Amino acid sequence: MRKSTIYCPGGASSQSGSAVKERYPGHPIADCGEIPAVPPLLGQNAGPYVIPIWNSHQGEVKAAEYVWDHIEQTKIKLIDIWPKRIEFWFVRRSGIATTYKKIGSVVVAKTQCSGFLAKQAAELIPCALTTVAFNEYRNGAAWDGVLVAPAQGELESGYEVVLKETANPNNFTSFVRFVPTRAFPTDKTNVKSWLTGITMPSFGPALGDAVQTVFDEMLGATTDLRDIPKLVFVLKRVAHVGLLFEGKRLYTGDLLDAEEQEQGEISVYEAAGATRKFYTDELRKLCARKFHNLQSADFILHRGVSTCLFACPPLGLYTHGYVEETVKPVVRFYISKLFQRRFEGDLKCTREQAVFFDRHKQAWERKKSEFIQFTTVSATGE
Repeated sequence: MRKSTIYCPGGASSQSGSAVKERYPGHPIADCGEIPAVPPLLGQNAGPYVIPIWNSHQGEVKAAEYVWDHIEQTKIKLIDIWPKRIEFWFVRRSGIATTYKKIGSVVVAKTQCSGFLAKQAAELIPCALTTVAFNEYRNGAAWDGVLVAPAQGELESGYEVVLKETANPNNFTSFVRFVPTRAFPTDKTNVKSWLTGITMPSFGPALGDAVQTVFDEMLGATTDLRDIPKLVFVLKRVAHVGLLFEGKRLYTGDLLDAEEQEQGEISVYEAAGATRKFYTDELRKLCARKFHNLQSADFILHRGVSTCLFACPPLGLYTHGYVEETVKPVVRFYISKLFQRRFEGDLKCTREQAVFFDRHKQAWERKKSEFIQFTTVSATGE
């Protein structure tokens, strides 16, 4: 059976293309232009499309905005989310090294490879994609080289790979694969995780009854921690936040009564997508292999330039966002509700998780959501 073509920014040689090749070996890959160019294509081509939605150092904020907007408008469905460690190779023309003190690459390389650029005392010349940068370099750009996706330029005559490890520590990107809603697969037999989007008022000192009800209903519907929906994204909207959960399928009627639905303060986007793997499980395994300091404490905050990641490794929780002040109160509240379910309900968990809960029980009883002390990990891994 012929494998479907996957469309991504920059095509097969880009960072997105590298992620697609690793995730979907053997699938043809086509270039769909720059990331903002995808939405106009949805009506003409069913895809699927793959774009980066978040990076631990600097995120594709515009991409995230249109992905969430299209979920709210039921224009797209997500069919995969996965994390990938991002590497940049430093490639230059063979022969004598130049001293222009300029290196070309995609815009975000300025943040993701800041340590390498500082050592080179070089200015990053920003381009729309790594493939665009390499083409400009081929055409004679007066640079000392380019930072490109792995394997790009490796076998090309006249160019050499000088260094393969140029990215800062903890550099990983979350990619999403999506299709127009009309092309969402009808066969759900291989679904392991459902994705649910919820828009609600921004979290402040006091939360409305409807917000409390949503979390109570969501987290109270199961007796096993393994079945609790996991919060993977918190996105700032105008006076609201957008939350993306993975896990069991959630229904509007189970979270909101008829009056709350009519008020429209909270909106639930059922079946925003479905995946064959749990994103948080894959990220946990990636951190265990490559990013040990993202596993080094009970509560972790990783700060990038325009992104943040809140992690609670003992519970397998990893919540991504862009604005720390928006994400943090949601994460605090969510974790506190899990403590409430554990100590005031009948929530089952592993022995190791029980030890974790007991370790923080007294602090939680005194301070509720404010008991959490995050260990901060910077974008440079310090």
